[in-house]
Amino acid sequence: MAIDRPTFHEAWYRVAALQPRLRSTVQTKRQHYRGRLWHVVADPANNSFYRLDDAAYQFIGMLDGHRSVNEAWSACQEQLGDRAPTQGEAIRLLGQLYTSNLLQAELAGDAAGMFERHRKRKSQEVRGYLMNILFVRLPLLDPDAMLERWMPLYGWIFKKWGVALWGVLLVMGIMSVAGRYGELFNSAAGVLDPNNLVWLYLSFAGIKLVHEAGHACAAKKFGHEECGGEHGSHTGGAGEVHAMGIMLLMMMPVPYVDATSAWALRNKWRRMFVGAAGMYVELAVASIAAMVWANTSSGSAIHAIAYNVMFIASLTTLLFNANPLLRYDGYYILSDMLEMPNMAQRGKEYVYYLVKKKVYGVRRARNPAHGRDERGWLLGYGVLSACYRVFVSMSILLFVADKLFIAGVVMGFAAVYGWLIKPIGRWVHYLSTSPELQRNRQRAIVSTAALAAVVLLMASVVQLPDRDQAIGVIEPRHLATVHMQADGFVESVLPSGTAVEPREETLVAAENMELQTRRRELVARKELAETQKRAASIDERALAQSLGKQVVALDSQIARLDEQLAMLQVKAPFVGTWVVRDASKLLGAYLRRGEEIGVIATIDDLVIRVAADQHLGPRIEPELGVGGAVQLRVKGRPDIEFRGTITKILPAGQKRLPSPALGYLAGGSIRVDGADEQGTKAMEPFFEIHIEPTPESVASLDLFSGQRVMVRFDLPSRPLLSQGWRTLRQLVQRRFQI
Repeated sequence: MAIDRPTFHEAWYRVAALQPRLRSTVQTKRQHYRGRLWHVVADPANNSFYRLDDAAYQFIGMLDGHRSVNEAWSACQEQLGDRAPTQGEAIRLLGQLYTSNLLQAELAGDAAGMFERHRKRKSQEVRGYLMNILFVRLPLLDPDAMLERWMPLYGWIFKKWGVALWGVLLVMGIMSVAGRYGELFNSAAGVLDPNNLVWLYLSFAGIKLVHEAGHACAAKKFGHEECGGEHGSHTGGAGEVHAMGIMLLMMMPVPYVDATSAWALRNKWRRMFVGAAGMYVELAVASIAAMVWANTSSGSAIHAIAYNVMFIASLTTLLFNANPLLRYDGYYILSDMLEMPNMAQRGKEYVYYLVKKKVYGVRRARNPAHGRDERGWLLGYGVLSACYRVFVSMSILLFVADKLFIAGVVMGFAAVYGWLIKPIGRWVHYLSTSPELQRNRQRAIVSTAALAAVVLLMASVVQLPDRDQAIGVIEPRHLATVHMQADGFVESVLPSGTAVEPREETLVAAENMELQTRRRELVARKELAETQKRAASIDERALAQSLGKQVVALDSQIARLDEQLAMLQVKAPFVGTWVVRDASKLLGAYLRRGEEIGVIATIDDLVIRVAADQHLGPRIEPELGVGGAVQLRVKGRPDIEFRGTITKILPAGQKRLPSPALGYLAGGSIRVDGADEQGTKAMEPFFEIHIEPTPESVASLDLFSGQRVMVRFDLPSRPLLSQGWRTLRQLVQRRFQI
């Protein structure tokens, strides 16, 4: 017998004389997982399921209420040899079946106390589940009879031609929104609008009801097929759905259905279909909503509701339900596909097993992996799912805190307790009291303390690179918009792209017949006044003086008209390149004073303008300052990398972005006012940083105005603990505006 499976157990005397048996309501069925035969024992009365391998099933099968545990175990040893369960495995198996209410036995006090530990662990899980204010379930009714009665109405959607029709519906939905992706994206900004929240919740609740109904109907349909048309209770509870109610999801009531009976289905593809049935019907509803949205007028209630349904049925399905790292549909589909039930719990137990076996040297640590091929999956899933659950939980916590500050604070303290204080307390208790460590306790304590000290030392002393980034836009260093300075009809336009010198080339030449006519009239009046003045200068000196003043006034008016006529010849304000959008449309057009006609830019002298938020901006000047080097990459082209130098740091207080490309609505990082038509009004002041790219970059990379770039600021290195504390403070300040 291998060392990690000792045959005997010190507590065997407590259970050896017991004469237990499976409850009369328990039914069994066979399933194959990864080429091995397993037996599923199920009690439809309480919706309990448990999976046994062949050796464990033979041991449990011998317990008929008359044969003792010791007799059954001894018989298994004779018949199965090394494949028979050890005494420790038999005790654990009996305790788990007893906890799941699948085993009936008259227990002595000491055995009852041993099994009660299993029950307490189970009750703690239940209490933790009920105390989780994000996912409280309240069962209300038993829908099994209703699903059985209505099966002829919905069963066809899970057949081959039903799946084919679903595919056609999906294609029609995608085609109905093809070419309108920009409108779809822009409409997403209004989903969380206060006026839409009621419709959003109603849509979410309706979609959730359809989703859960999909699971229930699929479970009932496939369970009915496996039993040849008879009721599911004849096949170990497969297909029975006995719980339907309300789940408080982030304190919002939404419907739920318990379709865990699908676990007893023999065919893994049917189990996978049951797991995917919610997404299956959701995507069908999303396709119908897409067609309704595409064929209704914007602004109508039906149009808004259709968008909400489409948004929820597609986004939540892809981001949450299909994600196998969360214990939703994708998780159960992956478990059935890999034929590895209970991956989440076993993955966590496998990580614990590795620590106990490899670090603490526990020789009898229980390995939850049933073979070599499961080890990699369990280790990877255990680590990745734990990290992702923390990430999602933190996101939900921050979302709730944004809406309900007090609830967010309470949940924050609960999270610190549940993710930090409680696990540390349990691990300390395990290190100090666990019988597993009876021979290795000193090694376990020393190795744990050493690991904690190393982690703390690395986090607080070792200097790590500290980087941050922001989005910038490339602009000419000198850029001026050219406007018409006087009303007139355009006669000629300088071709776009022409290099110009100040006050030399005429960018736009226009004429104004009214101004020219008025000037000719004034010139004629001036000539007449001068002639009259010369005639009166001999005999009528007073009249000559009056006419002289009239000539001066006319000269002044002519000079003003000359200035206006000169303005019709638009000149360049500085050296640069003339850029006009469509010169052909300007020719012959009547333009009024102030209308934009083009721009003058220094396209070979570029500057990058960066908008840094309140958390990055204050650090740039003291830690990098003017002259600091930065790394730049062209947005959308990560292969293009170049360097630049900070040339100017404008203090906080800027409210208008240099370009709409830096705002949220255009994919930037600065929050902007959605009511601002220009998209440049920032919601909070920002720092504007000017960066000059190296001349080699401008020459070799063909950079041009309007490109967006990612700017990486390499700040002085700091310990990880310092960086984490600063990030946490900034997160709290950003979320709660403190």
